[in-house]
Amino acid sequence: MSDKRDFDPRFDPAFQRGYEGGGASAPRQLSAPTRAEAPQQGANPPQAMDARARPDAPAPVVVAHPEPAVTLAGNPWIRVLWVIAGVFVVGGLAGQIYAQTLFGGGMSTGAGDVIRSYVIPGVMQSVCPWMILTGLAALVGVVFLHAVRWRAAE
Repeated sequence: MSDKRDFDPRFDPAFQRGYEGGGASAPRQLSAPTRAEAPQQGANPPQAMDARARPDAPAPVVVAHPEPAVTLAGNPWIRVLWVIAGVFVVGGLAGQIYAQTLFGGGMSTGAGDVIRSYVIPGVMQSVCPWMILTGLAALVGVVFLHAVRWRAAE
């Protein structure tokens, strides 16, 4: 091994292995330009300021790719939600009423009447409240969609 230490000339020797010297040298300062360049004139001449515009008002925000306004009037799925919500609420209420009339129909006389008198009303009384609840939730959802997308007339 030689006593002569070769340091990489691209880097400061203070930060290379084997350097024995004082503290780290100051990093090289890059000089800034002594004066700024003259401002370039644009292609358009200056225009008179609108009397209604205030100089301290914020600049209007311009979107590069504006989103088209979403309309619910032409969306067929919104109509389907309205129909499903109405069918579920009305069907659930009608099913509950029909189940009560079947239960109150009197005694069963045979095996066929047991299904008609007890099984069908029991299933309807289990399913119909959930139909009503689902229909009401769909109604709230559709009204919420209309409320979110509503815009005041300009």
